[in-house]
Amino acid sequence: MKKEPSPFHYTVDTPKRLSKSERQKVRRREKIKARRRKVIVVSLAVITTICAAFLAYKVILHYQDLAAARREMAELQKLNPMSTELLAANPDYAGWLIIGGTDINYPVVRGSDNDKYLNTTFSGKENAIGAIFIDYRSAEDAPHLIIYGHNSGSLSALEEGTEKHFMFGGLRHFLDGQYMAEHPEIMFVQNNVVSVFEIFSVRETDINDAAYMLDFSAEGAFAAFAEQQGAPEAEKIITLSTCIGDGTNDGRLLVQGVLQRTVIVNDVDYNEDGGWHINLQGREREK
Repeated sequence: MKKEPSPFHYTVDTPKRLSKSERQKVRRREKIKARRRKVIVVSLAVITTICAAFLAYKVILHYQDLAAARREMAELQKLNPMSTELLAANPDYAGWLIIGGTDINYPVVRGSDNDKYLNTTFSGKENAIGAIFIDYRSAEDAPHLIIYGHNSGSLSALEEGTEKHFMFGGLRHFLDGQYMAEHPEIMFVQNNVVSVFEIFSVRETDINDAAYMLDFSAEGAFAAFAEQQGAPEAEKIITLSTCIGDGTNDGRLLVQGVLQRTVIVNDVDYNEDGGWHINLQGREREK
């Protein structure tokens, strides 16, 4: 009778003994793999170092621009908004923007396009901080005024741990309803006329928002626009716009105000902290 193999029976294959030449080939392949791994590791380290150095360089440049822009603005803020000095310094000077009790207290320019003052200061120097500028399509007597500014921080905020901001960086505070209630008005000074706007809307949006509309040539276009924005009785609207996020996307923060009154003033008060203060208490509405 034939004996059946046990179900637990198995055989072990004895490894084939490599010849000397085969062993040399294996060692060469392992050395090649090791060299490749080393090259990859070194390459990644070099790339990481270069990227880190580039980012550090960009940060240094940014804060150099910020420091230079702060110094320039500190000098500009000593010039009376109603004097001819600012117009002599820059023919594009269009007015002075003030939100009382905040860091927003700046001269405003209007260029021939919306690109120049993105990277050019009031004094005409190339600088990534740019200037506060009116949309060039916003005529002086237009019912809608759009003013742009970069969302910038402040060197003093970094050094002192304060909440101070630069340019339109402080607009983010208006997302807080309490803050908006404490700073309800936007003032825009042109010559000796102050336009006072009451803030009615603050929102995060993008560049496709209807708030950027400026063509009101069609009959009833502005009335429809004002109603859509939430200010149906408005005669004039001001929109302050700044970027949000890292500045490379289409995100925007808007602060909008509706014209409440225009006032003729003959003097302004200088704040020691920088900027100008206009006391409108008891002032008559412009006739």
